[in-house]
Amino acid sequence: MRKEKILIIDDEDFILQLSSDILSKSEYAVATASDGRQGIKLLDNDRFDLILTDIKMPNITGLDVIRHVRVNNKEIPIIVITGHGTLDIAIDSLRLGAQGFILKPFTPVELRNAVTEALEKTRLLSENIRMRALMPLFEVSKEIIGEVDTKILFKLLVDTTVKETRADRVCLALVDDETGSFRVKESQGASPDYIDKFENVYSKELLELFLKDIAPVLISPVAQLPFELERAVKSDDITFGICVPLTTRGKITGLISVCRTSKDSPFTSSDIELVSVLSGQAAAAIENAHLYEKLEQSYLSMMVALSCVVEARDLYTDKHMKDIAEYSVDIANKMGLAEDEVENVRKAALLHDLGKISIPDHILMKPGKLTEEEVEIIKKHPENGAKIIEPVEPLRNAKDIIKHHQECYDGSGYPDGLKGEMIPLGARIIAVADSFGAMTTDRPYRKALSIEDAVKEIKRCSGTQFDPDIVKYFLALLKEKGTIKDTE
Repeated sequence: MRKEKILIIDDEDFILQLSSDILSKSEYAVATASDGRQGIKLLDNDRFDLILTDIKMPNITGLDVIRHVRVNNKEIPIIVITGHGTLDIAIDSLRLGAQGFILKPFTPVELRNAVTEALEKTRLLSENIRMRALMPLFEVSKEIIGEVDTKILFKLLVDTTVKETRADRVCLALVDDETGSFRVKESQGASPDYIDKFENVYSKELLELFLKDIAPVLISPVAQLPFELERAVKSDDITFGICVPLTTRGKITGLISVCRTSKDSPFTSSDIELVSVLSGQAAAAIENAHLYEKLEQSYLSMMVALSCVVEARDLYTDKHMKDIAEYSVDIANKMGLAEDEVENVRKAALLHDLGKISIPDHILMKPGKLTEEEVEIIKKHPENGAKIIEPVEPLRNAKDIIKHHQECYDGSGYPDGLKGEMIPLGARIIAVADSFGAMTTDRPYRKALSIEDAVKEIKRCSGTQFDPDIVKYFLALLKEKGTIKDTE
């Protein structure tokens, strides 16, 4: 039996040797290259079943290697070896056609599993690519595998399934880690009642079936189904259906369910293979998206850790940042902002004073009045904070909010003197929350104002320092919480 050939490209000798040893012991034929140029030369003169490549290499990078390969070969699986510092580049590699990425440092098990799964998925794709019916699916595969926003990804997967199978009803469900049962993440043509039954009746039966055999389940009038599942299918007027599990490294992580109600439209073997291929792409794409979310959270944690350095220097900032984040999210929710916008406001609120890390202690904690020169140093903190997070791709939408949270509605603020709605909405929200939090917290140079006096000041500055609409939302919020009375 022919050994599968793997090319490893990395400019770190240790990683190169380690990867080669691990995969050679797993009975793969391994070739190595210490830079991109050597790797491309080997690719041009030999055929490989899989490529493992580092991203950051001198002269010819991993992205250059991927571009070179994809000019003539769209199918060969490529796995990117990356570290935390190359997250945005790793995402670019997925969009160029890489199948996935593994993080340094990795264990032998992680490397072997990633290689095994990539080769298995490629074999599945290779076996089915001859079928003309699958061609549209392969055209959209790059879009699927390159999408890292789970909400967009789930909708894309369901829309693609509906389009290619002409199904009346499609559900994408994932295994809930807490309950161990399927939970629907996206659907089309499914009523709330159907989803409820799917999660509480179908889910148990399907999971038990998949645990016995991960092969697709075909629903038809003549199919032999477990009693509970058969009863549920009949009650929902499902004539034909396909349920295919999503698996990651042999573990069931979800399923795609496809149904038709017409008695004249049975699913064909091509439909089953199509949904099976899509499920393989879905499992890989969902895993990548979840990994991206973890890396994004890692970046945010790192930035918050930096903010904690400011907290350690300024006890006021400790409570201040947490309060401002809570106030800001509450205002954003009350205004009806979309979930992703609320999340951007939350991130910006947590990091809005990050730039203070550049302010010397004798200024930041000065108990008396600041000099004009010291005031100018303080005024640089919004821009400094924005510059700190600028290279961090997952925080890109919080940058402008942080930069402009000290702007005033009448244009008298800093750093750019923006006016009115030219100021980012998130910055206008944080400006109100930040000022209220500052006024109601003890500072080195003064005691905290009472809630009543702080509210009076917010009202007084409405339309000059603050957006009057946001002030209304904030005051309504304080009344709802019982912080102030209706008469105030």
